[in-house]
Amino acid sequence: MGEGSRKKDPTVIKPIGWRQAAFTFFLLLCALFFVLSGTFSKTLGEEVSLFGTVVLALAGLLNLLDQLFEWSRLKIDPEGFHLRSWWRKESFRHHEIKDFEEEVYINRKLIVVVLKKSTVESKGLSIDRIPFPCTFGRSAEPVLKTLREKLKKHSSTKRAKGEKNLKN
Repeated sequence: MGEGSRKKDPTVIKPIGWRQAAFTFFLLLCALFFVLSGTFSKTLGEEVSLFGTVVLALAGLLNLLDQLFEWSRLKIDPEGFHLRSWWRKESFRHHEIKDFEEEVYINRKLIVVVLKKSTVESKGLSIDRIPFPCTFGRSAEPVLKTLREKLKKHSSTKRAKGEKNLKN
C-alpha cells in the first residue's frame, strides 16, 4: 500500500474488544441467573424471571452484534467527525469545530466538542459545548490528542470546507 492511499484512510476509534466481550458475557450470565432463579425459586416469580431473561439476553445479543459488526465507532476522515453509538449518531465537519476539550464529570474525564459560533447559530443550538462520548472505554487523553491532531490536519483542506451533507 502506497503512502498516498495511507493518507486517505480514515481513522476509526472503536470499543476495546476485551471490555465489550466481557460486558456481553456479563449480560448473558445475568440472563442465565434469571433463568435459574425462575426455575429454582418461588419467591421471584415466573413473570419476573422471564422478563429478566428476555431483556438481558436481548441486550447481550445486541452487544455481541455491535461487537461483530462494529456499529459503535468514531470515524475521522476528510469529510469530518462521524460518531455512532447505540444512543446517538452525530457528524461534524472540521470547519464547524473550534476545539475539543476535556471536562471532569463525577471524577471521570469526558470529551466535549466546542463548536464555532456560526455552527451553533446555523444548527439552532443553545450551547456551543456538546458532550462527545467517543472514548469507548479508552483513556480520554490519547483520544483527545488524536481528535485535536485530526482537527488541525483537516480543518484547512478544501474538502473539509465543503457544503455537502455528511453521512454517518
